[in-house]
Amino acid sequence: VDDGERLVFTDALTAGFRPSAQPFLTAVMQFRDHPEGMEYVAYAMHRNPGDRDKHAEMGFFDGWNTVADQLAQLVEKQAAH
Repeated sequence: VDDGERLVFTDALTAGFRPSAQPFLTAVMQFRDHPEGMEYVAYAMHRNPGDRDKHAEMGFFDGWNTVADQLAQLVEKQAAH
């Protein structure tokens, strides 16, 4: 986490930083100031095109839009306090 700027996570490691048997993705979420609020950019990096396609079939785009909406609600709630 780069506070207020970037969040990076992966499933390539498990508890205790042990390698995952079947890593799927590494994700990067970046946040920048924008005249209308905040710019949000998300990257999902997969090992291969097959994993990428599987992620898309699982609802990646809708799911990540839900995450963006939830993050916006959290930030707005914190800003109100």
